[in-house]
Amino acid sequence: MSALSLRDFTTQMRGYPLLIFCVCLLGWTLTNLDQSLFGYAVPGIRAEFGKGLDDIGWILSASFALASVFAVVMGVLADKYGRKIIFVGTLGASAFLVGLHYWVPDFMTLAVLRTVGFAVSIGLSPIVVTYTSESAPARYRGLVTGFLQCGYPIGWFLAAMIAAPIMAAYGWRAIFLPALAVVPIAIILSRFLPESRRYELSRQATTNSGRPEETWQDRIRSLFAPSMRRRTLGCFTIFFMMGGAYAGTAFYFPSFFNEVRGYSPEVSTRLVGISYGIGIVGYLGSSLVGEFITTRRNTIVIWLWTGALAMCGLIWIPTTYAGDVLWFSLMAAFFYGANAVMGTFLTEQFPTHMRATGAAIAGTLGLNVGHIVFPILVAWAVEPLGWEWAFALATVPPLFIGGLAALAMENKASGLDIDETSA
Repeated sequence: MSALSLRDFTTQMRGYPLLIFCVCLLGWTLTNLDQSLFGYAVPGIRAEFGKGLDDIGWILSASFALASVFAVVMGVLADKYGRKIIFVGTLGASAFLVGLHYWVPDFMTLAVLRTVGFAVSIGLSPIVVTYTSESAPARYRGLVTGFLQCGYPIGWFLAAMIAAPIMAAYGWRAIFLPALAVVPIAIILSRFLPESRRYELSRQATTNSGRPEETWQDRIRSLFAPSMRRRTLGCFTIFFMMGGAYAGTAFYFPSFFNEVRGYSPEVSTRLVGISYGIGIVGYLGSSLVGEFITTRRNTIVIWLWTGALAMCGLIWIPTTYAGDVLWFSLMAAFFYGANAVMGTFLTEQFPTHMRATGAAIAGTLGLNVGHIVFPILVAWAVEPLGWEWAFALATVPPLFIGGLAALAMENKASGLDIDETSA
């Protein structure tokens, strides 16, 4: 970005856009911090309750199944009642449920809390993307929503830095207690966070027109109208493939490093967290490339396919701790870093009045359907195939197909107003 562009960017982001971005980044970071704790606790959970990897896989899949429904419901409610109330409600409720993990008396209670807590947290995904995209300056919308996705690796990084010493001193249960600190933060945000101005204008225009308000059934049907069907199905495929590849590996990495590389749970947790922190570079890179160098569609293809190659490198090449950090960071920068441009690409496919619903169904629902399927498949594949081949088959083919799905979609220029590009 040139000095002139940087000056223009900082000028346009002052005030309301910056406030919404910072709050959404904070919320997205905190919810990812909370939810990542489960992945770090998996080795300890399995040891205490005597459970196998397939039991953990069923919990993950059940969590994503309920989350698929919850994300759609929250997207529809956000289009009906506004972004603010759904944002603060899901943030506070999910954090409270995560904190309760500390007191679980048995594995079944843990499974229920994890399933419900994660489902609630996923409701935040379409909201923060929609909220941010509607407040950001049109010219820099892709950059801002891309930077928003940095909340994901930041959350995993901070969680690892918190979890590793707590786990070493007090065990896996204690790492969930910090999540309770998010509840008062959500309450505070509910008092001063403004509603989306674009949403309010859209609602006002509907009221002034005298037309009856569009029902949630109408919004969902509109996603599959001839003019929207290709966008909806294309985005669903991209997010399903990427989401499946992610869910089949991300929550298992601490176990992978523990069992394959021989690292302790604490060392494995720290390795994953550090790598996520370094991988933030890839999130920023995809945002910048998609905004200023090529289109967002092309950037998705480049990042997904490069991420697949980096995953193969991580699985088979490293022989040292430093090598694992290097290859994990590279994989996270591209594979996971694609999220930074995918969110913007998704919101640009739908007009304001149905944007949260579209983001929930074509994006978050697709992501979570992939999340449902892949953890179980990987858990089943680890014993007969080994960790390496289970991970490779769960990531390389899906990421390649996701890139092909992106190539099949319209290659729109970056920087246009969302409602114009969705017309």
